[in-house]
Order: sequence, then structure tokens, then C-alpha cells
Amino acid sequence: MNEKTIQSIPVMPFALMLACISAIIGLIIGIIYALVFSAIFSAISTVPSTGINLGFLQVLFGAGSIILGPILGFIGGLIQGLVYAALYNFLAPRIGGVKVRFKEESPPPP
Repeated sequence: MNEKTIQSIPVMPFALMLACISAIIGLIIGIIYALVFSAIFSAISTVPSTGINLGFLQVLFGAGSIILGPILGFIGGLIQGLVYAALYNFLAPRIGGVKVRFKEESPPPP
């Protein structure tokens, strides 16, 4: 096994990768929130004492969570990725970095 140490991480590519991963997770969580809010607001669609219809909240929270979840996930993941990569690049020379093992692959037979 060949072992190499990661000495630095390119900040922007790492941040963009983490932002895309966070946006996908934000979409998944947004869909779950949309389903939960849809169930809650359909159960209490009309307040009996006042007669106010809360059906619009079902659409507002449902669509809002599906749209805002990935956007906020992307922005949060980008900021998080920038901070992580910058901190890694600052600490790696002082601590020693992360060692990664690579498998030696034999050349294919002719």
C-alpha cells in the first residue's frame, strides 16, 4: 500500500463540493418537512373557533421548504466548506495532515 499525506486542500473546489452535497441533503430534508407540514396543516385546515382557513399555510410551508431547503443548504455548505478547507490548510503543516493509503494497481496484462 502506498501512503501519501494531504498537505493542503484547494479551498473553493472543496467548498463547492460540500455546498452541492449540502444542497442535496437540504432537498431531502425539505421534502420531509413538506410532507410533515402538509399533514399538520391539512389536519388543522380550519380553526373551529374563528373559521379562518389555514390551507394556504400548507402550500406556503410545503413549497417553501422544498425551495428554501436546497438554497440554504448550498449557502451553509459553501460557508462551511470555506471554513473547513481554510482551517485544514492552516493546521495541516502544524499537525501533519491526513494520511491516505492508495492501493498499488498492477498493469493490465498485454
